Amino acid sequence: MLELINESNSHIFDALAQNYEDEFSPTSGKKKNQGGKYSIDVDWRTPNVGYYWKEGSKVVGFSIVESIDGYSEIVDFYVVPAYRKKMVGKNMAFAVFNQHPGPWRVRQIRGSEAATKFWRKVIGEYTNENYSESQIENPPWGLSVCQIFNNQN
Repeated sequence: MLELINESNSHIFDALAQNYEDEFSPTSGKKKNQGGKYSIDVDWRTPNVGYYWKEGSKVVGFSIVESIDGYSEIVDFYVVPAYRKKMVGKNMAFAVFNQHPGPWRVRQIRGSEAATKFWRKVIGEYTNENYSESQIENPPWGLSVCQIFNNQN
């Protein structure tokens, strides 16, 4: 179930975002600061929209949506490892897509082959394979794989 991230529950995001950055650091090249934390580049606050995914009462993932160049775009997406391969990511992605009808763009940085495989499968299923894929420049990450679709009915 989707739940909005807000001031009263943002401490959960702070903890999950550190886990996400730690797991992603071999690809991103990010390093922890002197306080042992990663800098968090993406914010859940307006104009972005942040969502948790809950299984029962447990928060098991998050997604941050930003409006970029007329597209809704998932700029961060994380599922707690113990909940992967159980359709949690797919269910969260579908629910997030449904919250934002219109044009979508989802990008994966170079070296994120598992993420690209995941998004191709999820977006393909969500759109009945009605999406395009290309490579686009994605500052500061360089050339990235990008899926584009429109879920406006």
